[in-house]
Amino acid sequence: MRQEARNLKHQEARSQESGIKTGRYIFLLGSLFLISWVSVFFSGRYNLDFFTTHNQFYLCDSAFTGTTGDTTFWNSDAQNARLGTTEDIIGIKTASYGHIKAELDVFNTPDPEKDFSKYDHVVEGSVKLSSGIMEILNFPDTKIMLKAIVTPGRYRVRIYSYSIKNVNPEEDEGTDHYKITLWPGEDKRRKALKAFKEE
Repeated sequence: MRQEARNLKHQEARSQESGIKTGRYIFLLGSLFLISWVSVFFSGRYNLDFFTTHNQFYLCDSAFTGTTGDTTFWNSDAQNARLGTTEDIIGIKTASYGHIKAELDVFNTPDPEKDFSKYDHVVEGSVKLSSGIMEILNFPDTKIMLKAIVTPGRYRVRIYSYSIKNVNPEEDEGTDHYKITLWPGEDKRRKALKAFKEE
């Protein structure tokens, strides 16, 4: 009887150990699935097609506090860079007056593109998206054209402008097109990687 009791206890202990190992394995698989899902969820591509005015639109945090109306935001450096910047909102200068045609990509790692030969202008800046909600706004009524969930934090933003030559800045429609990429990064500098020369 004592031997049978010992054997029963050993079997119960082995069963409990097996259950713990199985539980840990399931928990590990669940964690890996969750990490993978979050990685995919917080990156993505968005197509933009909307109307704005005055050759500009904005990318910002949904709870932005920065101001774009003072003289420092669209100063001469910003005009030349085609990018106005402040902490949590940036302004993108466009060639045509109104119709915006663009793609936006959110990456988990820096944009790897190095060949800028097909673009007229390429510039990088920074924006802080503390709320975890990124918005694209038109001007001047700040209507939300895109709302997207991102991981809260600071991002590098790169804007590629192409087919902007010979576009009439007073016309709604033009050949100009834009590509915007974002990725997590702490660098706050505005930097032109390829500068467009106005003729």
